Amino acid sequence: MTGAPRPDDLPDRAEVRTMLAAFGQRAADTVPEELGSLELTWLVAEFEQRYGLQLDLDDDGFGAVRTVDDATELLRAAVLAQRTGHAGHAEPAGAQP
Repeated sequence: MTGAPRPDDLPDRAEVRTMLAAFGQRAADTVPEELGSLELTWLVAEFEQRYGLQLDLDDDGFGAVRTVDDATELLRAAVLAQRTGHAGHAEPAGAQP
């Protein structure tokens, strides 16, 4: 994706890998499936900057994100929550309320 995302865009796996690749200045295809806490922290900051959204993740929500797919699902949910008036609060699938 080039430039700032349009508000109606949802982040996909490729965009998430591209954002993660910026951590450590590496190629997107070298980003491992399993995410460490530093990578996730980086991703959240990148996402918030790109999309202008503030994620409201508690420790359980943060801990539930372990893979690129988990992160993609969380970020997509955050954009959808913002559209429906629940800005910033998103729960990854499988997270306990």
